[in-house]
Amino acid sequence: PTCPSPRQELARRRGAHSTRTSSAPRNLALASRGGAEMARRKQGRRIKRKTQKETDTSDQASELPPRAFVFSKGKVSAPLKALVNDLKGVMSPNTARALKAQRRNKIKDFVDVAGSLHVSFFLIVSSTEQSSYLRLVRSPRGPTLTFRIRSYALAADLAATLRRPYSAGNAVWQSNPLLVLSDFDQSQQEQSLAATMLRNLFPPINVQTLQISACRRIVMLHQRPAEEGGGVELRQYVIKAAPTNVSRGIKKLTRGNRVPSLGRYGSMADYLAGRGGYSSESGGETDDDEKVDLPQDYVGRGAVRDQRVGVRLHEIGPRLSLELVKVQEGVCDGAVLFHAERTKTEEEAAEDAARRQARIDAKDARRKAQEQNVARKRAAKDEKAARRKRRRAGAGEGDGDGEGD
Repeated sequence: PTCPSPRQELARRRGAHSTRTSSAPRNLALASRGGAEMARRKQGRRIKRKTQKETDTSDQASELPPRAFVFSKGKVSAPLKALVNDLKGVMSPNTARALKAQRRNKIKDFVDVAGSLHVSFFLIVSSTEQSSYLRLVRSPRGPTLTFRIRSYALAADLAATLRRPYSAGNAVWQSNPLLVLSDFDQSQQEQSLAATMLRNLFPPINVQTLQISACRRIVMLHQRPAEEGGGVELRQYVIKAAPTNVSRGIKKLTRGNRVPSLGRYGSMADYLAGRGGYSSESGGETDDDEKVDLPQDYVGRGAVRDQRVGVRLHEIGPRLSLELVKVQEGVCDGAVLFHAERTKTEEEAAEDAARRQARIDAKDARRKAQEQNVARKRAAKDEKAARRKRRRAGAGEGDGDGEGD
């Protein structure tokens, strides 16, 4: 025999229940009818309700490090998607590495969840037919800095050009990078604002409690002068510390666990002298500015406290050449505070301000109308429930009088 469908089984149970309770009071029948109506009502259109609490990230506790969402918007090419992943590495560990934006996601969706997750910045990569852009957004109220991406090189591209590329381990991405800002002109408002936004992307350094073993990366942002074309250059490096004045043979002895083959040498001195001295032209003698005495233990062989080491930087990418194009007051919207390619007259600025104000007024009017409609529907629903309650109470009193007679 075939199994009955859930709807047939529910109808059979309702029929059996009505047969057993045919002599039940009328109020129970009304109650069961109301339950059926509620069940039918649940099958209607689902109403979306906002579950995230609106939180102003600017009022959060200062001890929380700044966090950022890095994602692409719109249709972007595969290299730009790889650039998004590299930028997530730059912002690590204070970003969501597994974040993937869907096509249906709007900027408002990210703003809604940013408060509860204490996210204060968005880095949005987008592309048009003319160029590619990187937007730096301060959540939840702005401003928004739009950079044109002049050129970029991925971390994989840099690794392909090196004979021995440096492979950054997982521990490198578990600590915040050191930020170096160079040659930003504070007298120009757009450059001052850009420097402030970029500085706030990364947590500040407390020199009193800093552990130098956590300083594994450097992010450098350099503002090129106008005579060189302007723009902002981004580089990322890994910090390496190695003992100075150490020959290649001694490094080979201390680096591995195997004993080197000494068959071709008469003594250990011949081995050390025959290896060609130092590992590179700058391996034996480096500039005094590159030599430091470690106040604490650092990462690497021989990088212990009070040891004099030479500090080297290995570039791991990505490389970015950016040009600041536009500064907006809000989150990807609002008044244009700066534009590199267009200068507005006072009349045009007034027209834009009036247009924005009209849009804001229309939005407020729609919100008020919505609130009035919701209040009216809620009042009608409450009145309907009250009438149903009075009707049920009257039906119950009528059944009680009939039983007394």
